[in-house]
Amino acid sequence: MSLKRAFMLGFLLAFIGQVATAQDDSAEPDEAKEQICVNTRIVRSFDALTDQYVYVKEGSDKHYLFTMRTRCLNLRDAMGIAFKESVGSRICADGFGEIVYRNRFGGRRLESCPIGTIDRVESKEDAAAIVAALTAKQDDE
Repeated sequence: MSLKRAFMLGFLLAFIGQVATAQDDSAEPDEAKEQICVNTRIVRSFDALTDQYVYVKEGSDKHYLFTMRTRCLNLRDAMGIAFKESVGSRICADGFGEIVYRNRFGGRRLESCPIGTIDRVESKEDAAAIVAALTAKQDDE
């Protein structure tokens, strides 16, 4: 085998390996996506960290950070927060669930805000740190 053929064969094998790796990597995100749902019947507490982020504690050991699809006017200053589910007692990420709240400045009128994403977090402190980092990043942009 000539040096030129050996080089071409090596190049071809390396190229095939890169293509196979790229195909395997592209398959991972679909498999890794996990549908996160929260059972609203066992939510123990929640707290609006900003007008766009809400910390939720389910049961005794599950913690979540809800990101609203848009900023919700005076959500952080809400007098009370509740969930509005589309079906049953579960709210899932990018579903049809909403946060319903009474605005301190709006009298008796209820406001609603659609839930965009739900992420698992370790604690309320972790949720607050994530929100601080996200809002600092948005302020820099």
